[in-house]
Amino acid sequence: MAEACIFEILDLPQDDLKKVLPKASTRSLAKLVVAYPRAVGKAFLEILTECLSAPTIAFIEEEVGLMHIPTYPEIRTAELEIMKIIREEHLENRLSCVPRATTLQQ
Repeated sequence: MAEACIFEILDLPQDDLKKVLPKASTRSLAKLVVAYPRAVGKAFLEILTECLSAPTIAFIEEEVGLMHIPTYPEIRTAELEIMKIIREEHLENRLSCVPRATTLQQ
């Protein structure tokens, strides 16, 4: 499975995000909003408002308000969940897979 990166996920066209995000768990979405408030928060909530019911949006907003800052493994798990949905929807070819940084050998 491709390695997850929230910024590659955010680069998906909005119509693709509308297919993917509603299928993710509300806790994963809340973790990503808390972890990346500027990059993810507004974008995810705007898209989800068009796809989900008002009570579900209210639940996600409540989760965000109560959630602790997620750990790195929790963030990666949330990203991987979304990547899994992207693969199930056959949208991985639309990701802008940028080569990962590597450590320098000394």
